[in-house]
Amino acid sequence: MKFKIAIFSVVLFGACLCVNAEWVKLPTRSFANLKDIFFQNSETGWITGTDGTILRTDDGGKTWLPVQKFTTDSILQIYFTDASTGWMLCERSIYSRGRNPVSYLRKTTDGGVHWEKVEFEDADRERVTRILFDRNGLGLAFGEGGIFYRLQADGTTWKKSRAAIHFLLLDGAYSVGANGAIVGAGGTIVFTQDGGLTWEEATILHETNSRINSVIFTSAKQGWAVGTDGAIFTSTGGGRLWRLISQSETTSALNSVYFSDARNGYAAGNDGTILHTPDAGNHWYLESTRATHNLNKIVFNGSNGFAVGFGGTILAKGPEFETPKRDTPIISPKIEH
Repeated sequence: MKFKIAIFSVVLFGACLCVNAEWVKLPTRSFANLKDIFFQNSETGWITGTDGTILRTDDGGKTWLPVQKFTTDSILQIYFTDASTGWMLCERSIYSRGRNPVSYLRKTTDGGVHWEKVEFEDADRERVTRILFDRNGLGLAFGEGGIFYRLQADGTTWKKSRAAIHFLLLDGAYSVGANGAIVGAGGTIVFTQDGGLTWEEATILHETNSRINSVIFTSAKQGWAVGTDGAIFTSTGGGRLWRLISQSETTSALNSVYFSDARNGYAAGNDGTILHTPDAGNHWYLESTRATHNLNKIVFNGSNGFAVGFGGTILAKGPEFETPKRDTPIISPKIEH
């Protein structure tokens, strides 16, 4: 009888192990401001940041190791158009810039082993903030003062093009079709319906001067954008018309938005803020991160999520990072015999 009681207690105790679904902080030896994260495939991923910081994973994001530095400039973005070809958007250090342009690129054709420097054609002091590629690998670059560059047919030259936009542009995204949007300061959203050949000013139903930091499309028509003061915008018409979504969870600036599927979306921002919607944006809920640093980018690699930011911060959430959390065990009643 004593043996049976012991087994009963162990089973109940095991049932009390609950999964810790919170975001967990991954160990790094970096204190850089991590700016971007990109996964080439399910196993290989990259993180870039200030002071030439590059981290790489080859196990799906469980561990991140530093890549030997070849610059002390900031690496604002990393993107691969295929397994071999990738780009980095870099910003020269103010201490060594001299008369050189603020922004430049690095390109790899061997999967990230070597990175060749590429300058923007006729570049001046305007800062380029983002590069954007469509499904065919055609590239745009944009930034301060509405500056635009287009990647030419040779696959290396970036030529300046004219635009009627004069605000700071910060992020862009294409849908699965020919629609796309670019967002920026002063409540700026411009859209395209021809794959980026032409861009027009979008309509926002609520008057706003928010700095809109990030945009993503979840279908050919459905788009999402986030910005300062916790602002969340959505479009159901391919980017032509946007409306502000009401949420009362945070007023922190939101810097990045990502949908892991049609229903589950995430927005990351200042003060360690991460919002989650489980119902296609109808409701947004604040998630526990225990982080206080600003978060710059959030992405998912399969079912695992990652957010990166200031102070070498890497947060992760998903099946690979679940840890058992023990509650008070349930003790079976004393049985007399």
